[in-house]
Amino acid sequence: MTELSQDTTIRKSVFLAAPKTRVWDFLTKADLLKEWFHPADADLAAGEEYTLRSQKDGDRMCWGKVVEARPHDYMKWDFTVGPMQGQMTSVTWELSDAPGGTRLTLIHSGLPDNADGFGLVLALDKGWHGFLLNLHDMQ
Repeated sequence: MTELSQDTTIRKSVFLAAPKTRVWDFLTKADLLKEWFHPADADLAAGEEYTLRSQKDGDRMCWGKVVEARPHDYMKWDFTVGPMQGQMTSVTWELSDAPGGTRLTLIHSGLPDNADGFGLVLALDKGWHGFLLNLHDMQ
């Protein structure tokens, strides 16, 4: 019998035709976050809480705190969304040089590891996939 993996960590990488400094701006600047993800109440900075809002109605979509930020290489967020009822997860962003641009890696951990929570994992996985694709359009 095959043992089921209980690892529900989402891991995704994209290659972007932009330098790390530009990709970092898209991860931290409120005016650029809204271009590919969600509008932010303010720029994201280490030690600061953040709120990202719905493009449609301005309602709070996701929130947490920027736990660590090492410009232009690494950032870690505490992260939650409404369906998680306040349970925090961890989102890390790793930026590395690639020929002609940047490799951006997202790791979202601390997600539900049971069948009841798998719908949320699927929704977040699909969401991150789309949001990271949006970054290919950054100017």
